[in-house]
Amino acid sequence: MSHTYELMEIARVGSLFLCGDWLEQVMTPERRSYVSGDDIDFDEDSFNALKRTLLLTERIDRSRRDVTCCLWVRRPDHPSRAETLIGGRSLPVEGHHIIEMGPELCRAFAGMPTSRIRSGGEETVYYPVRNSEEEIVGVLEVSVYGEPYFI
Repeated sequence: MSHTYELMEIARVGSLFLCGDWLEQVMTPERRSYVSGDDIDFDEDSFNALKRTLLLTERIDRSRRDVTCCLWVRRPDHPSRAETLIGGRSLPVEGHHIIEMGPELCRAFAGMPTSRIRSGGEETVYYPVRNSEEEIVGVLEVSVYGEPYFI
């Protein structure tokens, strides 16, 4: 008997295994203020743990459809903007660019899981990621794309 999981279920399960403290520790302390430039150093252990969790989350429903995951964080210098810090197998449709947060991403950063149907009919779910103090430090995006980017 086969079962296809809803994206919200996949995001909920994935968020249970994502440690928000790791997400906060991915960038080294001297880079957390987002000094201009592309030479961002990462804490290897935290980055690898999160990347592995994203890749495992993408495999939850692999037999039925291709799911991609990534982690969004707010920009400390512009709280209304967000960027992808870590992607699983691919980046989101927005790519690696810093974006103005849309209403769905804003709701997730406010603590409310939400979903979105993109223009091509593809579904995306946004789920908050909390640290050990229950603060929302990021958002897990789980998507199904008709034409995935960067795979």
